[in-house]
Amino acid sequence: MLTNPQTILKRLQVVTNTVLGKEMPLETHDRYILEQKIIPYFLEREEFAKILFVGCAPYTKHYEKWFREKEYWTIDINPVKTIYGAKNHIVGSMSELSDRFPENDLDVIFCNGVFGWGLNEREEVEKAFAGCYHSLRKGGILIIGWNDVPERKPFPLETCESLNQFQPYEFPPLSTAFYVNLTDESDKHRYSFYVKG
Repeated sequence: MLTNPQTILKRLQVVTNTVLGKEMPLETHDRYILEQKIIPYFLEREEFAKILFVGCAPYTKHYEKWFREKEYWTIDINPVKTIYGAKNHIVGSMSELSDRFPENDLDVIFCNGVFGWGLNEREEVEKAFAGCYHSLRKGGILIIGWNDVPERKPFPLETCESLNQFQPYEFPPLSTAFYVNLTDESDKHRYSFYVKG
């Protein structure tokens, strides 16, 4: 969340270092979980070969290096963020996924910090997650990282009808389908894991 002064300072440092050509990931708990627990799991498994990351920022630019052994794609609605995207980058909305990727094409979709941060209207959210279902192969995984705070939660995620097509996926490294930081109640960033059955 951007209400914490330390988080704001860290994000400014990331932008500054990116402009200077240095890589500097965000040092927040949610990024630690993403970068040290979630991403490595998919990097280590050959069955997850085609990856889509929704949303680009200075602190995600280095992900392409991590995914160099995979077919790594990014999508962002803002054309300015193309510089932070992958070689395989699409300028467009997540709600257009079914127009961008054929049915059963992707193995994993990361959607972190998008729901409530631009993907806000229920109709667009429903279309976006329906597009994820369309574009993921059977057994494909959808990871949604979102902030459980009123100003960043357009509606309860669990009421999203298009997510009902998926099954909850118990993510092995975290032993849960719905990750909540139990050691810090002020950390409202959540991860929800889904699988296409």
